[in-house]
Amino acid sequence: MALQHHRDNSLYRRFPRLLLLQAGEGVELVTSETNGPNVILTREGQSYYLHDPEQPGREAELFVLGFNEVKPEAHVIFFGVGLGYHIREFLRKYPNTSFSIVEPDTGLMNIFLQHLNENDWLADEMIEEVMVGGMTGETIGTLHRLIDRVSGILVVPWLPYRSLFAAELKKFNEILYKMVSNKKDKMAINNVYEKKWALNSIHNFPYILHSSDFLQAGSEHIRGKPALVISAGPSLNDEIEHLRHIRENNLAYLFTVGSAVNTLVEHGIYPHGTFSYDPNEHNVNVIQKVIDKRIDSIPLIFGSTVGKHTLDHYPGRLMHIIISQDELSKHVLRTPEGNKPTIINDAPSVAVIALQCLIQMKADPVVLVGQNLAYRDEQYYAEGITHAQGVPASADLPRVQGVHGQQVVTRHSFIKMKIEMEFYISTVKGTEFINTTREGAVIKGTSFQNLEEVIQTRLKGAIDDAWLQTSSNSEYDLMFLRSRIEELQRDEEVFQTIMEQIHHALLGIKHKLSLKQANMLNVSFGQFDDLFASLLGNCFFKIYVLPRHRMRYEFLYSKLGAIQSSRNPLIRGEQILLYFGDFIWKCQQDYMEIKNEIHEFHHSIHT
Repeated sequence: MALQHHRDNSLYRRFPRLLLLQAGEGVELVTSETNGPNVILTREGQSYYLHDPEQPGREAELFVLGFNEVKPEAHVIFFGVGLGYHIREFLRKYPNTSFSIVEPDTGLMNIFLQHLNENDWLADEMIEEVMVGGMTGETIGTLHRLIDRVSGILVVPWLPYRSLFAAELKKFNEILYKMVSNKKDKMAINNVYEKKWALNSIHNFPYILHSSDFLQAGSEHIRGKPALVISAGPSLNDEIEHLRHIRENNLAYLFTVGSAVNTLVEHGIYPHGTFSYDPNEHNVNVIQKVIDKRIDSIPLIFGSTVGKHTLDHYPGRLMHIIISQDELSKHVLRTPEGNKPTIINDAPSVAVIALQCLIQMKADPVVLVGQNLAYRDEQYYAEGITHAQGVPASADLPRVQGVHGQQVVTRHSFIKMKIEMEFYISTVKGTEFINTTREGAVIKGTSFQNLEEVIQTRLKGAIDDAWLQTSSNSEYDLMFLRSRIEELQRDEEVFQTIMEQIHHALLGIKHKLSLKQANMLNVSFGQFDDLFASLLGNCFFKIYVLPRHRMRYEFLYSKLGAIQSSRNPLIRGEQILLYFGDFIWKCQQDYMEIKNEIHEFHHSIHT
């Protein structure tokens, strides 16, 4: 166990699980009066020093000299601790850098803790996380939370760990890469669409009120019935006649996603419905062929945050689904029985949206068509997709397992769609998922069958699609809707007051900083914290303003720990002015830009 006289240090107080570490085998602390302490690790009869036996301090200095410049916003993860010589030297050169520690060997961590003199180098307010042992669920969860709240990562493996713990380092880097990649994707999506989601919800709201909820209207009809999700992959061209046979004999529900509706319409096949959800204003191009031909027999199943021009001229029936990014609809809509609408999670692909819906409605089996998620002869779209720009396959693209046992060329965006599909499929028991996509990627949780075989073995009876052609308005509680709008109008007045008070609070902090009144700043910090908490709790702010600033709020949240733990009031005041000041100012500017549109929307609900 760790030595008793170190148990009261701040590292144990912050991470009490470290008290449970046990001494490990093959780990020995050795000391020298001239060269300083060292650690010997024994593996398979071979012993290794973790620091230079002659000059451990000088070794650490030379190691840190290799880092020419570390960005101020970077968060450093030290992989491998040893006795911390290199960490101490790194922090001496970069004292304001936040950091975390990953030590794959519990015995080595225990030795480090025994040797640790925290007053020597361990800056309590700069350390974020300590992760010990293998990449278990707990460690992965800790790493995930860390990635969410920091704005940049620099991994620093200590030299001997690169060979002694090569497998552990490789696994750590792979997991970290996936987490960072997912965060980048999320940030990129938020950056592009955060401004659109909120205003699209307002623009689409009349269409929601005058259309039926697809999940509610169709659940009793689709439950236990076969349904096809038809995507625009190149293998869709192989299945045209099979799809025509299914449609003419009503053997299953045919739902197209995205551009696939154009291919079917080109061949005179009208699906039972087509899904659309992209928030971009150019999304209407996907269904332009249906609009131009004035086809009124294909229901459009639209996500509530779909691009605002998508619905304006659609000739057929509209049916809606509420998307998770739609804060407005989630807040103001209830059924007459008081139930919230069913929410479908936002996703990287409309096919994943459709898949979620059919899972929710308990369709069985769910059949995927044209979902290649890979190139096929340098194509990734079916014929008849007039608006799509082809991108040729290249040698440096990734490869995944194909349905015929071969490796298929794919793209990182396809891999993310595939992972999402596999996740939702894995959450369901008792439903059969069939992938009929020839020369496509394997989708875990599905079985591969040719569509012709599926027709012969699984599509026996006829489905009743009359409900899809019966127009009806949504059945939401209009009294509840109006009461929620009135609450939002009152909350807007409170929001304006809070923003004004925050503005004065920031000016007060700035004034005290200019006078170096460190003692008085703590009172101002408490007042500011209360005001900011009130802002975050204000419904008007949460519904209309905050969703348009997700990126800025996430960045602010990543700085929160460092700001709150800062022991110097003057430094903390400067950080509040810099980070909170910028966030508040941008929110105020955005509110002034959109408030007229919000007021018109509120007025339309009342009238």
